[in-house]
Formats: sequence, C-alpha cells, structure tokens
Amino acid sequence: MRKFLGGRTPEEWLGAILMTTVVALLGFQVVARFGMGRSFSWLEEVSRFAFVWAVYFGFVIAAEGDRHIRVSLHLGLLPTKLRLCMLTLADLLWLGFNAVVIWYGYQFTVSMFEFPYISQTTGINLVWVQMIVPLGFAFMSIRILQVMVRRWQTGEGPADARIGD
Repeated sequence: MRKFLGGRTPEEWLGAILMTTVVALLGFQVVARFGMGRSFSWLEEVSRFAFVWAVYFGFVIAAEGDRHIRVSLHLGLLPTKLRLCMLTLADLLWLGFNAVVIWYGYQFTVSMFEFPYISQTTGINLVWVQMIVPLGFAFMSIRILQVMVRRWQTGEGPADARIGD
C-alpha cells in the first residue's frame, strides 16, 4: 500500500490534504475579505473542521512512528527485555485509555445521529465533524498495536525525536 501511496501512509496523505485545504480556504478568505471586500463565513467553519480532522490524523501519524511525547531517559538505562516490557505496559495503558475514549466517543456520535447538532453556517450535522474522535482513537490504537509488534520483533525502543528521519 505504501508503494502505491508514494512511500507514505494513508494518514499522512489525508493529513496533508486536509492541511492544504485549510491553508487554501483561509488564504481565499483573506483574499476575498481584503481584496474583494467580501466575506464567506462558511469558509472559516469548513477550514476549522478540516483542521480538527488534520490534528487527529497527526496523532495517528505520531503513533505510527512511535514519536509520541514520553519520558524515556530511564528506559535507556534498562536492559532490553525490561525496556520492552515497560514500553508494552505503557502502551497497554494507553490502549486502555483509547478504548474508553472510543466507547464514549461512539456513544456520543450515536446520540448526535439521534439528536443532531446542526452547524449554523453550513447547515451540516456536526456528527460528521465529531466522528473523528472515536475514529481517530481507533486508528491510533491500530497503529499502537503495530508499533508494539514491531518493537518486540526488532527489540528497538521508542524513536528518538532528536534524531531526524
């Protein structure tokens, strides 16, 4: 799949597309407001929605690269097996938290279908915006599981954020 996507994950492409959309919409809004004297309120709202989705895809990208913020100085002092066990324990706790967010996010999403919140400007049901919460955490959980498996196969610890790709 990565070969088809130019060596990138689907999350990286979606995040890039969404951020490009945000910049394009806000750029057009600036030109329209100051260049033509017009303002389109729906542009700001749609760009805000796209930005929220892009942020969640950024979380997934960070999880896929094992680059989330963590205190890891003490991990480097541990033997390899113990370090892997500590990282696995931390990831299992993280997955537990994700499960709670997914469950309550799902419940909230279902309730928004039943009792919709409609956007004032665009007129869309905000469930489509809020749906990223359970989806984003579900995608992140999949990536965390993949990182855990990769970590046990290679024996490597978390990526060092100070070292470039």
